[in-house]
Amino acid sequence: MSTEQHVLNFASALYRSADRFSDADRQSSIMNFVDGIGTAYAGFRRPEIKALLASDIVDIRAAGSGWLIGSELRCRPSDAVLLNAMAAHLDDFDDDEALISIAHVTVPTMAAALAAAGVANCSGKKVLDGYMSGVETMVALGELLNPEHYMLGWHASATIGVFGAAMASARILGLTTEQMATALSFAVTASSGTRSAFGSSAKPWQVAAAARNGFVSSQLAKAGLAANASVFGPMGLAELYGGDADRVDAVLARVGRGSPFKDPGVTIKAYPCCTAAHAAMEACETIRRSLPGYHAHDILSVRITVGRTIPSILVHNQPKTALEGKFSMQFCAAVALCLPSAGLDAFTDATLANPGIRLVMERVEMVGLEEQDDPFLSEVTVTFVDGSSVRETVKRTKGSPERPFGREAMKEKFVSLCGGSRAEAAFQHLYEVPSAKDWLSFETRLASLLRCPAS
Repeated sequence: MSTEQHVLNFASALYRSADRFSDADRQSSIMNFVDGIGTAYAGFRRPEIKALLASDIVDIRAAGSGWLIGSELRCRPSDAVLLNAMAAHLDDFDDDEALISIAHVTVPTMAAALAAAGVANCSGKKVLDGYMSGVETMVALGELLNPEHYMLGWHASATIGVFGAAMASARILGLTTEQMATALSFAVTASSGTRSAFGSSAKPWQVAAAARNGFVSSQLAKAGLAANASVFGPMGLAELYGGDADRVDAVLARVGRGSPFKDPGVTIKAYPCCTAAHAAMEACETIRRSLPGYHAHDILSVRITVGRTIPSILVHNQPKTALEGKFSMQFCAAVALCLPSAGLDAFTDATLANPGIRLVMERVEMVGLEEQDDPFLSEVTVTFVDGSSVRETVKRTKGSPERPFGREAMKEKFVSLCGGSRAEAAFQHLYEVPSAKDWLSFETRLASLLRCPAS
């Protein structure tokens, strides 16, 4: 079978799968969609977004249908995709599918879906179908590329995210299967992103660029442009990016299973930092709560054992900024052991400079166990200067598919991210997405309930 036929078969499978999404599938996706809106809203408060808004990189004065999350501003859809995705990933508080795609799946797909919905003014069901189709695409391509792709240093949230954004847009914009295949080929040419960017603004930027480029890929295909960049064939995605072109059947088998939020499931983050640190952080929090009253200087050592791949992800052992701290086990553990809350307010440069935090960071040792395949299992042993010690193990962190958030926990996170007296009303409104008949009216109402710093 030709490589072109493989791509067409993949596009056809995605098309048929989206046709079969049920109301139950849509319900399973809402919590992650809501989480994405909340993290984007919070991200618009960050100075990086304010710098972008003031720059010539985007033009928020240009008329368009693209909504900037939480505001009443509209601009060109391609600019809205970029800004919304950048904002949603800046704090690293957005969801994460950590087994197959090894990627933040909501940011690129949701941002592209919102932009496409602004263009097409479709129903809420169509928005969720596009969103799920994008996530399904990312997970399926994870079967093609990972784990080798990720371990080579590629940032899958961006390299695979561009395809998710393209297929989310394609579904909502009404592309044919042939046009979807063309959009996938265009996305190959824009697949980029490196893990060396972790701990800097370049990490969210490359995910934002992926979201924008995926959205544009679908528009190029809809406009009738042709592309022959290969996903499965020679000089294509699989061959160049560490994948296995012989795994086409595995890719196709991953499509059509219903909601990807059920299988394989997607982690909603409890902490605004790399998922690789979450199990250890929860263990540290449990220790802190079980032994109230100790001080930083009471801690003699902190030994944290993790799976063998984790040290290659949490690379900033001596972080210089709070962004680097999000990828530092030393900083994350110190925050969880010393502060009453490990929320957004804890991940600041001021916290990093705190003498007590610095003291505990110096006493944290992370050990990657060669024999441990499980990337999520973490054991923390804290030894105190009086000779006593306490040990805590976490196998699956809160928010993971095995320990999912309930609606009340999600509301608490959303309200903390968005603030304002009407955040709860916005939360309730978002749960009505499936019943929305006119997306622009639904979106306008949501904008009125949130007051975004972009306004």
